[in-house]
Amino acid sequence: MKIGIFGGTYDPVHLGHIWTARSVKDELELNKLFMVVAADPPHKPNNDRTPGAIRYRMLDQALKNEERIFPSDVELKREGKSYTVDTVAHYKSQYRGAELFLVVGGDMLENFPQWREPARILSMAKLVAVSRPDEARDMRALADSIEAQFGGRVIISEFTGPDISSTEVRRRMRDAEPVDLLVTREIEHYMYRNALYMPERISAIKSRLAAVLNKKRLNHTMLTVLEAVKLAYCYSVDTEKARLAALLHDCIKLPNKELIRYCDEHCYDITEEERRNPYLIHARLGAVLAMEEYGVTDAEVLQAIKNHTLGRVGMSTLDKIIYVADKIEPSRDFDGVDEIREVAYRDINEAMLLVMKHSADYTVKNGRAINPSTQAVMDFLEQEMEREKNGVFAAQEDYLSDRL
Repeated sequence: MKIGIFGGTYDPVHLGHIWTARSVKDELELNKLFMVVAADPPHKPNNDRTPGAIRYRMLDQALKNEERIFPSDVELKREGKSYTVDTVAHYKSQYRGAELFLVVGGDMLENFPQWREPARILSMAKLVAVSRPDEARDMRALADSIEAQFGGRVIISEFTGPDISSTEVRRRMRDAEPVDLLVTREIEHYMYRNALYMPERISAIKSRLAAVLNKKRLNHTMLTVLEAVKLAYCYSVDTEKARLAALLHDCIKLPNKELIRYCDEHCYDITEEERRNPYLIHARLGAVLAMEEYGVTDAEVLQAIKNHTLGRVGMSTLDKIIYVADKIEPSRDFDGVDEIREVAYRDINEAMLLVMKHSADYTVKNGRAINPSTQAVMDFLEQEMEREKNGVFAAQEDYLSDRL
């Protein structure tokens, strides 16, 4: 048998790790490749590391559909500091007679002579070095030096890993930037559901929401945050404002009777229409609580929370983003949602209009009249789209006229 060992912190695991594992597995025709989650690498002391159980859970999810690639928590279960030589010895004893391959990056290859018992590692396994696109090291020279000093064999993989790092994923999560091109969908969703790598304020708000929202509503909230960040980034809107507004858009999402009782107990005035249709209350009341209970003072954020249910004439792009993100986040599943998702990243006005028409159709089918303000918003959106369309045509005509 041929057994591969590919260790890493995986904080978090990203597409670069996955592609490297696949490529090395195929290149060396490995029967199995184990991706080993590091507990406390001696060469990378870091008190800020995500707990190993969480890193392992993400890796396990990322590898669900991979063939012959498996997550390993062998180092997490080991007491004290964990050394690669111990991990290689573990697999040597588990797969007696198998040929072992230890996969490392260029930086690890350079530091390999400082590892614990490098000669013993090479006596049990071959090193497989994978470089990055901008690799400045002479990998072959490093390999020759290691072989001369410790014996064994060092293989330089034909695969060049992509320029992706866990550091960049964490930075993007912190700064409210999309990560969908850097990690698998499962990992993207997991990080958002658990508010991983986000600023302390965001994590604290998520924890408070967990105490007042049910699990399904909290899951919806965090996936709305994910969608809002991506949409805001697409339309060059402040992504941190979008993240905060999405996070708090349902902060007072309660059953209808509880909403009315809450308003009565706290002396919040509600209209007769709201009393007849309590679902209308939570957006307006949510903006109030976002300010009074969560300390939000940004008027644009509060407005986006307030308008995410009915909308309003003259909505800002941030308002529209929160409105649409709420309706198309990944857990939403209704007829036509995939079309709206595709449109949303091309024309936010058209996407919002499609959402509102879908909601209006549902209202009519259930024997209720369309809210007049909803109709006014739909009319305004159609007019706005027509103005934009005419503006584009006018610009094209000017361009052609100049050319002629």
